Amino acid sequence: MKPTPSWPLAVGVYLAYITIIFATWWAVGANYADLASEGVVLKSMLLPLGLGAVFVALAVTWLGWWRPATTETTRAQPRWALWVIVVMVLGFVCVNASVTHWSALSPTHLAMLVGATLLVGFNEELVTRGVLVAGLRGSSFSELQVWFWSSLLFGAMHVPNALFGLPWVAGLAQGVFAFLMGAALYVLRRVSGSLLVPMLLHAAWDFSSLSMQASKAATSPLTFFAQFGTYLVAVIAVVAVLRRERSRREAAA
Repeated sequence: MKPTPSWPLAVGVYLAYITIIFATWWAVGANYADLASEGVVLKSMLLPLGLGAVFVALAVTWLGWWRPATTETTRAQPRWALWVIVVMVLGFVCVNASVTHWSALSPTHLAMLVGATLLVGFNEELVTRGVLVAGLRGSSFSELQVWFWSSLLFGAMHVPNALFGLPWVAGLAQGVFAFLMGAALYVLRRVSGSLLVPMLLHAAWDFSSLSMQASKAATSPLTFFAQFGTYLVAVIAVVAVLRRERSRREAAA
């Protein structure tokens, strides 16, 4: 008999996943400031993320949570919340792509970056917007709490990057930014009805950032506009989705 989704099991999967990632980083001597260059991307990204993907896929299969972790029974409203976030994320991706020195990246390097960022999107979304969302709902958390705790834990999983060369202030800031991005990704799941959309856009966001860094390109001022614009839109969108959810429940009561 498969266990019913619950928050203790979900948090257990979350903790096991981040332990795999950070233990592998420690074992290979990863440096957060240089994860994506051609000489280290295999050991610093593909290896830990590959191990993490195997674990998460096996854990979700054993738990029997694939459906609640990856699909919504009813797509949330309003639909504009999905499209404004998609536009902002794609804007961020396009700005980064416009300044990236693509000629500096070999085909092999690009293929490894694509693979690594697809694994990031798969792993982190399945763990946070998948397993955690299913577990919190299974424990009868309100949808406001589901959004808050899944996004908070998504932010928290980025703070330990400070153990691998990132300054602690930057690590804490990254945790806050990831929390805000978690709101955007939560809205993408709720309104699209599928975890696939946040997985792909998460991967595209990271690919554009890592490709730019790996090619030694200078960051465009427009990158910051698109980044923080996405966070602002995410807050507005998640408020709209949760308010519409509350109104729907009150009408049905």
